[in-house]
Amino acid sequence: MAGKGGSRHLKRLAAPRSWVLQRKAERFVEKPSPGPHSLETSVTLGHLLTNTLKYCKTSREVRLALRDGLVRIDGVTRKASDFPIGLMDVIEFPTFGDAYRLLIGKWQRLIPVKIGAEEKAFKLCRIQRKMTVKRGITLYTLHDGRSYLAPKEGEGFGTGWTLKIGLPNGELMGHIPLGEGVNAGAVAGRNCGRWGIIEQLIPRTVGGGESLTEIAAFDGVKYLTPASHVFIVGDSKPWIKLPTGAVV
Repeated sequence: MAGKGGSRHLKRLAAPRSWVLQRKAERFVEKPSPGPHSLETSVTLGHLLTNTLKYCKTSREVRLALRDGLVRIDGVTRKASDFPIGLMDVIEFPTFGDAYRLLIGKWQRLIPVKIGAEEKAFKLCRIQRKMTVKRGITLYTLHDGRSYLAPKEGEGFGTGWTLKIGLPNGELMGHIPLGEGVNAGAVAGRNCGRWGIIEQLIPRTVGGGESLTEIAAFDGVKYLTPASHVFIVGDSKPWIKLPTGAVV
């Protein structure tokens, strides 16, 4: 007997918290296909066009727009309405000249922020893991599924650092280490969506566990959050446009 694959449908009531939608309007909603982001951290391209940005009214309009190549994700034309889009992805509409970057807001909601021509040429990626492969080359796994191979004598990045990646070719344009004085914010947990400046890194010495970061948010709140929840977005100043109200 052939093995059964995963479920191909998704009920609205079971949709991730990152989706902004009416839970009881209809029974089902389009499920994201396997891709660079997981189900819990992404929305579909079709949902973004109809419910969030409202460039289309129906799923038929979405299919026609994607068929004609009117939408680019990270500089690449996408034609599948169930393609998953997540944190820091750049959505571009060449016909209209509009571009957006997906960021995290309160309650872990993915919100689009309109950006200019300079910002749509790059994205920020967080280093999730690092390992050494053949010939002493270091392999870095980024939060959006990308991989970056550093040469043997290349830079030594660390987990939690942010890389500035050019679009659509993926060349390395810069990096920001995880440390005090950089611009960052929480992308998970109770303080999700608060952006500010890292004031202190607190290692866990008693009982082990993950280190913490103390962040002074731009809204005047100081909070502690695990290092795995932190996403760095700039050094002395943010490299990207943050949601309205996040920067003083």
